[in-house]
Amino acid sequence: MLEVLAIIGLCKLNKRNAIARGQRPGGFIALTIVLWIVMEIIGMIVGVIVQYATVGNIDSEYSFRLLVFLFAYGFAGIGALISFLCAKFGPKGDYVDPSIAVNPQYSAPVYVPGNTPAYMAPTQPAQPQEYVHVDNPYQAPATPAQSTQYCEFCGEPLKPGAKFCASCGTKINFPVGE
Repeated sequence: MLEVLAIIGLCKLNKRNAIARGQRPGGFIALTIVLWIVMEIIGMIVGVIVQYATVGNIDSEYSFRLLVFLFAYGFAGIGALISFLCAKFGPKGDYVDPSIAVNPQYSAPVYVPGNTPAYMAPTQPAQPQEYVHVDNPYQAPATPAQSTQYCEFCGEPLKPGAKFCASCGTKINFPVGE
């Protein structure tokens, strides 16, 4: 049971290391499990060979088991170390884990300079879109709004029906409000 917990813990650690390096974590998790199990089996075989070569027989159960377990777990530790080093110091990639790629506060990709892949780097800010009003065909047409007119001399808005500008006093040459 402790061995299974150790493998699970190492898989989680290698997943974090792989994501931090911009790599997909699935291959590193598989590598961790395969290296642990394969190296443990190789360690058992080496332990049996060493036991047989040193003692000459494999009849003594206690010493046989202890030596085989030591070699098996020693080799499993070597496999774990190899998988850890591959995940920790592997090549950098451009993978971003979808669970951390979105800032939950803004629902937008998080950009961290030097630690974010190029495809997430901010480009030019989005241009504001012009609002286009579409009349509802089921409503009665709106009455045309009168446009505000301005003084030709000073540019101030003119009051409807005025003959002179209230700001500068210039005579208005066109009828206002018609």
